[in-house]
Amino acid sequence: MGQQLKIPFVSGMKVGLGFDLLTGSPSSARVIVNPQASPPQTGGGQTVTTTFRLVQGTHSLQEALGLSAAVSGSYAGFSATAKMQFANQCAVTQYCLYAVLAVEVINSCVTVDAPALVPDATDLLTTGKTDIFRERFGNRYISGLKSGGEYYAVYRVQSFDEQERTDVAAQISASFHNPALRANLNAAVESTKSTSRNELNVNVFVYSAGGISETETELSEMIEKAHKFPNLVSGGQAIPYQVLLDEYNGLKLPGDNLNFFDQEQQTECLLFNSRLLNDFTTLVNDIDFIRKHLDRFHNPDGSPPDDVALQQARQQCLAIVDQLTRAISDCTRDASTCVHFTQSPEDFTNRLPILREPRPGLQRVPRLIGTKAVMSPEHPLSFTKNRVVVDLLGEQGLYFIIDNPEVLDFGALGSDPLPDAGTIVEQTPAEGTSVPRGSVLHVRVSPLQEIFGPEV
Repeated sequence: MGQQLKIPFVSGMKVGLGFDLLTGSPSSARVIVNPQASPPQTGGGQTVTTTFRLVQGTHSLQEALGLSAAVSGSYAGFSATAKMQFANQCAVTQYCLYAVLAVEVINSCVTVDAPALVPDATDLLTTGKTDIFRERFGNRYISGLKSGGEYYAVYRVQSFDEQERTDVAAQISASFHNPALRANLNAAVESTKSTSRNELNVNVFVYSAGGISETETELSEMIEKAHKFPNLVSGGQAIPYQVLLDEYNGLKLPGDNLNFFDQEQQTECLLFNSRLLNDFTTLVNDIDFIRKHLDRFHNPDGSPPDDVALQQARQQCLAIVDQLTRAISDCTRDASTCVHFTQSPEDFTNRLPILREPRPGLQRVPRLIGTKAVMSPEHPLSFTKNRVVVDLLGEQGLYFIIDNPEVLDFGALGSDPLPDAGTIVEQTPAEGTSVPRGSVLHVRVSPLQEIFGPEV
């Protein structure tokens, strides 16, 4: 018997119906004969599960919300559910850390007793009409239903400094377990934000299935709501929020070792492409983040980011997101169309600007005149920025660009190359000027040739 899956409840789901995990759709007809569902024999009462996790990345966030494609089929028709839309609102980037507070309250969990196929379904399998069976009843059946509710508060902590992100997220986590800290949480976070030099920001996203109460606006109010949530979904406030799916192979079927759904390759391909879809979506968010904070990033060679190039990369990534979305949709309907997508996010991330270390305050501009701005390590007439100068300025939170790079182009009919070519002869701002860390210094360099000669 395969792994039992838990998926979000949506309208139309009933115990005893078939279910197509790939499309996220229940069957219109009952597949289990007389699906009498009864609660487990326990002492009654609520079952409450509370977790607080620090996560980073789309996959980890979805798992914390119970939406991992591997266990919830979220690559299929579940993308339109309220819970998946909530996850997408959190706009994952690599510059954020997420503190996820999750509360699941089970008032009851009813499961079908002695499940067996209806005669029509049995006849289809007996006669080998497995394709028709799949069309009518899907590849699993709804074996149980949970009622109660679930509550998620996602705290998105954004900062250019990784340690600051971790510290603030840990502060939120500690407040959940300590009422005294909880009372001062809002003021403590605001105080940290006011002194941060790393664009610290904290946003909260709330998802609630079941329970009626006022909308929370403060960080501490979300934590209070989590503690009170079991009472809010007791009695008449409870709702069906999750169903259980089991495989047909766990039932008594006509024939021995009947394997009428060979979907391993299809499912693996969907999972692979779904992960890529998440990665490219995150990449689009990263590009948006960089474009909003261009002054905090630089290219690997120290030059400032090119916003036009970033726009182009964003459009290319959005086109790939559209292609992946269509490919996943086609694959769920027709296994013969399933192929692994070949492009990788690394094709883009390796070209993106990188984050400069945040260095608050002012810095005196050093003397650059007389320094070689470029070197020719591979070819005497091919120049790259002097890595020593780039690194020394980088340690001070500065970088430079050459305003007259054309003087380093070699003219074939010109004079011999000059030994001091590429030496800095002018700089702006001047030596000793106080500038904010992160400033760009502009320099002009000496030419490669005294006489360039006519153009060829």
